[in-house]
Amino acid sequence: MDPVKKRTPWSYLAGTTPLHRCSAGIKLFLLLFLSASPVLGLSVMAGAAVLILAGAFSTGLGPRPLLAGSAPLVIILLVFAVFRAASIDDGQSGIDITRFTLDQSVLLSGLQMAAGILLCFTAGSLFFAVTTTMEIRNFLSRLELFLLRPFYKSKPQSQGRLSLSLALMLGFLPRFFECWENASLAARARGCTGGLRRVKTILPLVTEKMIETAAETAEALESRGLKL
Repeated sequence: MDPVKKRTPWSYLAGTTPLHRCSAGIKLFLLLFLSASPVLGLSVMAGAAVLILAGAFSTGLGPRPLLAGSAPLVIILLVFAVFRAASIDDGQSGIDITRFTLDQSVLLSGLQMAAGILLCFTAGSLFFAVTTTMEIRNFLSRLELFLLRPFYKSKPQSQGRLSLSLALMLGFLPRFFECWENASLAARARGCTGGLRRVKTILPLVTEKMIETAAETAEALESRGLKL
């Protein structure tokens, strides 16, 4: 089976495409722009969607792998949009559910917000598919040194801590999806089927695993003489 189709959400996909070879700084800037596009209007958001699709096809991913892991998010966003636009008229004898109506303008606004959040999700998925954590770390380190060089002349022991903290924070995003995928496969192998039931089972496990990972990372850094 094609490994792209079975790709873990937000995981790195090794390749030599132009987007893979592009500077991590440029890719990070594009991620920030694409993530901000939903608040800049529909036309900018549509352009951002085209850029994401072009990037997905140029790397050989295609649009579907970018959406991997987004099903719960889509369901939550759609339910929120419908409930936000829904209203039930109060009759003299109480609430009458047959008088259920939807405010179309509010519904369209909610759907636009949902599309914007989903756009940010796919932008993040594409970014981490072509960018390693080490690339992010190296770029942030150079940027930190360039911006804070005068400060580090007086406090050289602080150099690199800010970039390392940001790189670790970004690195935990794909790590979350990796933990979720592993826990979901383990639960399914033990007969835990059904969407909501499986989510209720694995959510505490994933949360615990992420806390353990964060603690292990902190201990590893402290053993090397670095305290964040």
